[in-house]
Amino acid sequence: MHHRHTSYLRPHRRRWGLTQQELAFLIGIKSRTAISRIEGSKRRPSLNAVFICMLVFDMTALELFPGLMSELHAAVLARVSELYEELQGDPSRAARLKLDFLEQLLERVEANRLGPTV
Repeated sequence: MHHRHTSYLRPHRRRWGLTQQELAFLIGIKSRTAISRIEGSKRRPSLNAVFICMLVFDMTALELFPGLMSELHAAVLARVSELYEELQGDPSRAARLKLDFLEQLLERVEANRLGPTV
């Protein structure tokens, strides 16, 4: 399922009768415009905004921002794969430790691709 930039912030905000201005206040930003842009998937939420929304709505980042989480998973998977390939052929103990870690990380990322609990 492709979630490019999908955000479910608007329906959860509306469920509780919050205005964009009120949610902006709770997050600690000055303008409701930022909320509008996040809800419309025209702007990525800041890390603080993601965590505060998780607290406010008692939901995971994946539930609120599946598009963002999907993008982050793909980016991590690509970088882990690239680093793994870069370390191939290095016979050092340090490289072997990193490769073992990256193999485990790849398994976790692929297993949680549709359902991380951030």
